[in-house]
Amino acid sequence: MFLKKNRVKKNGKVYEYAKIVRSVRDEDGNPTHEIVRNLGRMKTEEDWEWAESVLEAMEKEEEVPEIRDLEVKGQFEYGGVLAAGELWEEHGVKDALIGSIEDRKPEFCFERIVFLLAVNRLYEPSSDLSAYRWINERVYPREDLEKQWIYRSLDLLAEEKEVIEENLFEKLMDSLDLSLDLVFYDLTSSYFEGEGPELVDFGYSRDHRSDREQIVLGVVMCEGVPIAHEVWKGNTVDKSTLKETVEQLEKRFEIESMVFVADRGVMTIPNLEELEDVGYEYILSTKRRKDDLAEKLLEKKVSGDEKQKAEEVHREKVEDDTTRRYILCLDQKTRKERLETLKEVRKEKEKELKDLGDRYEKSRKGQGRGRPMTKQGAMNQAGKILGKNKRLFDVNINETIEWELDEEAWKHEKAMAGKFLLVTTSNLKPDKIMEAYKDLKDVEKAFDELKNFFKIRPIYHRTDKRVKGHVYVCILALLLKRLIEKKTDEPFNKTMQELEKLKVSEMEFRGKKILQRNEIKKPQKQLLETMEIMEPPKVLDVVTKKIILKKKAKNRSNT
Repeated sequence: MFLKKNRVKKNGKVYEYAKIVRSVRDEDGNPTHEIVRNLGRMKTEEDWEWAESVLEAMEKEEEVPEIRDLEVKGQFEYGGVLAAGELWEEHGVKDALIGSIEDRKPEFCFERIVFLLAVNRLYEPSSDLSAYRWINERVYPREDLEKQWIYRSLDLLAEEKEVIEENLFEKLMDSLDLSLDLVFYDLTSSYFEGEGPELVDFGYSRDHRSDREQIVLGVVMCEGVPIAHEVWKGNTVDKSTLKETVEQLEKRFEIESMVFVADRGVMTIPNLEELEDVGYEYILSTKRRKDDLAEKLLEKKVSGDEKQKAEEVHREKVEDDTTRRYILCLDQKTRKERLETLKEVRKEKEKELKDLGDRYEKSRKGQGRGRPMTKQGAMNQAGKILGKNKRLFDVNINETIEWELDEEAWKHEKAMAGKFLLVTTSNLKPDKIMEAYKDLKDVEKAFDELKNFFKIRPIYHRTDKRVKGHVYVCILALLLKRLIEKKTDEPFNKTMQELEKLKVSEMEFRGKKILQRNEIKKPQKQLLETMEIMEPPKVLDVVTKKIILKKKAKNRSNT
């Protein structure tokens, strides 16, 4: 028997059909072909592979499944798992995790569980219990995990965090050829639902949830990927975290030279001295208020016609011949918007103060409802109206409410609109220093991704270890996301939309299970090629003593 191809031309198009035939002789003894089985129209390369597998099965006298005999039992996620798994190995995450526990030998596959927890956050970020169900019910290759393994993996992840980070740092340095010229650091917070462990506490909430206890999270990033992180108690003050972070970078990662970029929350003189003591250069944003030098420098003009411009406006010598340079930066667009906002704020607050004055006078004359408004009550309401704009108005209350604009404060606000001040020990040019600081926004973007895309919050775990393990899973998911973006040079959502289309179906044929992926269309083919991932075979697994559908071992196109 052999496979015969027929071509039919119709309406200017060529259609291909396949049939299985065998050589016979007719009544006159002439050689001819007898049709054993019509296989129908062949539309794709995969159809021809299927035709060959049918021929092979018939030659071995195996049963060939008909469409009517096949029953689809389930469908599983495959594309994102496949792509993430390739990058997980390529960039050494797998080896870093395995190497961290080589002496512990847990009864479960720690590295695989952590990988699937991280990949779950690329698909359906939710609770770790939901991830457990997703892994057991929705993923190919099929897994059979016990719930306790999830939680014990989180514990291990927290216990071995430092070793994993050090191992992974070395791997990423090699695979991505990371440059440590600029290393970025920032903090965020994440709140809890219900009762949390000792680690949680009330503190400054960047989630605007002062009613919830929280943790503080610091992340160090280089060239867009996280290389280290730390979890602190919820009431930790920003400026107190820098010393520990710097010590880690110096001792654990043996980083001898770099430029450290961070926001104004960590800007204190002791912190500057800490960086200077270990020999790290830095670019830090200064406070805009309650700092005499900063307020004076922010009033200076920045020369040049560029939309964004920077200029050195001050320098001072410190110990060991280190020079601190102050770089004043101006964004013309932001300045214009801020000046417009100031005008609107002035107009709005003056109207509200006038309305309050009218009510106060009527109340004093007994014309309003309820008790007369007291002088202190009126002052409290004026304070609420002005809020953070109190500095712009001088308010006086006696028989009526009087106010006037603080001309000096108004002039200062207008002068500093659209400006920010950086302090640095780097020798970079002012415009490069401004660019480096603006790149710190990448860390802010990462925090936004952790909170809103990977849903790091809210957190439900009751032990410090589980909380830290949960956070590390989210950090690893962020790493995977950034690696995918680097590999494809495309937005992650666009890539994931294509990867999610690649699924595996489980079909049953007379008690035998066949696991087969769906058709890989052109966009997915191109994506797999871009990511340097070999196109997987159509039939991925057959759970039976005999192989019913087997891909012919011959080269077809790029397979």
